[in-house]
Amino acid sequence: MVAVVVLSAVIGALAGSLVTYGLLSGAVRVPSRAQVKSVGVDVFNDADCTVQLTMIDWGFLEPGQTKNCSAYLKSTSNVAITVSMITEDWNPLNATSLIGCIWDAEGRQISADGVLAVNFTLTVNQSTTGLKSFSFTIVITGSG
Repeated sequence: MVAVVVLSAVIGALAGSLVTYGLLSGAVRVPSRAQVKSVGVDVFNDADCTVQLTMIDWGFLEPGQTKNCSAYLKSTSNVAITVSMITEDWNPLNATSLIGCIWDAEGRQISADGVLAVNFTLTVNQSTTGLKSFSFTIVITGSG
């Protein structure tokens, strides 16, 4: 019986404390809003950005030859971005010493949702011999 009385007293004290806490506490709500920065870029064949560029076929090349390919970069970012390009996955690996790929947009900026016309230039070294075919990947990065 004593245990029941003690337990009732403890439950009563806790309930009273919770009610008192509820009456004496308060909450403040502070609304907030933010935008999440997104950075990205897509590459297209056309100025209207309707046909995505998925591969460049440089065709048949001879030693000493240079070929160009025009494209359009469209920012998919909500901030201005700066673009850069690298090449990777050369096959065969020694093609990197015989062939060069550059572009005219390194370090240029594109506004949020903007479009930038670019030109890729592929150059085959004059002294290239024995190379029958090659492939590589162009990687374009937008940072902001």
